[in-house]
Amino acid sequence: MRKVCFIIPDGTGIRNYLYSNLPKRLIENGCEIILLHAISTAAIDEINAVNAINFKSIKLPLYAETKYQKFLREVICYARLSRNKKLTNNESILTNWKPKKNSISKSIFYGLVEFFGKKISSDYDKILKYETKYQKSLESSITAFEDLLNDLKPDLVFSTHQRSMNAIPIVAAAHKLNIKTIGAIFSWDNLPKARLSVRTNEYVVWSEYMKKELISYYPEINDNNITVTGTPQFEFYYNKNNIYEKDVFYKKFDLDSSKKIICFSGDDELTSPYDSIFLNDIAEVIDEEKLNAQILLRRAPVDISGRFDVIKNKFPEIIKVATPLWNFDKNNLENWQIIYPTYEDIKLLISTAYYCDAVINLGSTMAHDFAMFQKPAIYFNYNPVYSNDWNVETIYQYQHFRSMGDLDPVLWLNSKEDTKLILDKALNQPTLDNEKWLNRIAEFRENASHNIANKIIACI
Repeated sequence: MRKVCFIIPDGTGIRNYLYSNLPKRLIENGCEIILLHAISTAAIDEINAVNAINFKSIKLPLYAETKYQKFLREVICYARLSRNKKLTNNESILTNWKPKKNSISKSIFYGLVEFFGKKISSDYDKILKYETKYQKSLESSITAFEDLLNDLKPDLVFSTHQRSMNAIPIVAAAHKLNIKTIGAIFSWDNLPKARLSVRTNEYVVWSEYMKKELISYYPEINDNNITVTGTPQFEFYYNKNNIYEKDVFYKKFDLDSSKKIICFSGDDELTSPYDSIFLNDIAEVIDEEKLNAQILLRRAPVDISGRFDVIKNKFPEIIKVATPLWNFDKNNLENWQIIYPTYEDIKLLISTAYYCDAVINLGSTMAHDFAMFQKPAIYFNYNPVYSNDWNVETIYQYQHFRSMGDLDPVLWLNSKEDTKLILDKALNQPTLDNEKWLNRIAEFRENASHNIANKIIACI
């Protein structure tokens, strides 16, 4: 039996790969799946329950990055961000550089990182030399990972995330032992961020658009080693069992069946610190204009700030709440190893997109979830308050929004005064290019698991 090790470095990839049909496809083709992970026991239990199988799972050895390794990795990142900024003529790419300089030593460290990163950014050969140094430096840190792979003797290692620190040493060990590796690009906005830290033999990507991006940012990767498979996260929408019965959904969230439903999907506080003001603006317009509509609030899964509570209590008849069904430690929200979505949250998200008439947010991926049911998305496009540190213009300059190209896939809410007009357009089912946009960035949505399984099997 062929062995495939899945690297699960944190909880973010669980939904896309471990809840999908990918494990089933591989098992049907005679593969044994072994989970090499850094996640909680509860997450492993959920994965086993969803798949109705007890996977062999092994906790990854602890990995302590040296100062030298961190220096090289961060220099490479800053250099690539600087290069990507010039390559795309997009200043916003450097907003992805957010080091914490909260001490003198860190200020000195990142000052040196930025000096050397800027110095090599215009010479790609020098960036590659730094990457060679970095990969070489890993050899002194991977003995425990080599021992693990020597014991397991897998035919292939599949990494579910391209930037996680926990995945770096196990993939490096696989290379040293000549074990084939495949890496997935986690999300549609990841590649410009210069965090392709986990270097694998092969890559599976969402679309031809993403393949071209990968080649552009990393020209040393041969296009023959990049396969367009799609991403499994959209497959769930084709399973009718993932949609709640209408009566169940409406009763669960105290919704009025005679009114239209607008889903307000929140972002994290860093991306959108003024979400509560946006929510208040929408609710006020619905209330003042006596619109036949209600709001279903789905906050970001790890946003437990309570910032929406005052607004929700102010408009109890208008705002209803669908709390994301994620497991996490409220006192340790930065630890993505223990944060993961339950399978029930997939059903909640899909049902929300199915029953709501439109979604409104600040540039969220939820536009794509709603496009799966040909539902419109509205993007906030105004600054609710003046701030020196944040403005909406920067958000929509992010590189991944350039994937819209010449399409007109969303409705733009440019001021609070335009809210009634834009809501009317959205709720009357406007003709938008939302599905065309989704087709551009995510191909093979119905059979991505099958495609990835085929790629894995072909590489063994």
